[in-house]
Amino acid sequence: MNILLSRIDERLIHGQVMTRWITGLYITRIILIDDNIAKDDFMVDVLLLSAPMGVEVQVMTVEDAVKFIASDDSTTKTMLLFKDIRFVQALADSGFMVPKLNIGNIGSSPIRKGITREVFMSPEEQKIAKDLCGRGMYIYIQKLPSDKEQDIMNLL
Repeated sequence: MNILLSRIDERLIHGQVMTRWITGLYITRIILIDDNIAKDDFMVDVLLLSAPMGVEVQVMTVEDAVKFIASDDSTTKTMLLFKDIRFVQALADSGFMVPKLNIGNIGSSPIRKGITREVFMSPEEQKIAKDLCGRGMYIYIQKLPSDKEQDIMNLL
């Protein structure tokens, strides 16, 4: 599989930010990996309609994604998209570790602490990020391709 970007963004497929990544990397396929969304037919339909013209969207559970990634030998320029870092961890625990993970946006909540202006993480999410980094994954925050990467380990 030709994965050009693995990204966490709670907003999922949306406007200018996503378009900049897709056009900048010439991505033609987005695989959204989320056990909850994959079981919500309405959300799947919304996401399929949200994709820019010429970009295929597939929504999968972690289990289905592991099987698909293992069997796909295409050169299709692909983005793995996540809403939640727990599914990145589940993917890694199931045998597929992305080497680099971009975090674009994780919204605020009462249990989340601000890491940057656009990224807020709960203690559990921070622990997962540290665990994944400890296993060799490079996790960085970068909203737009033109922004500088910020190593998450320097911010936690």
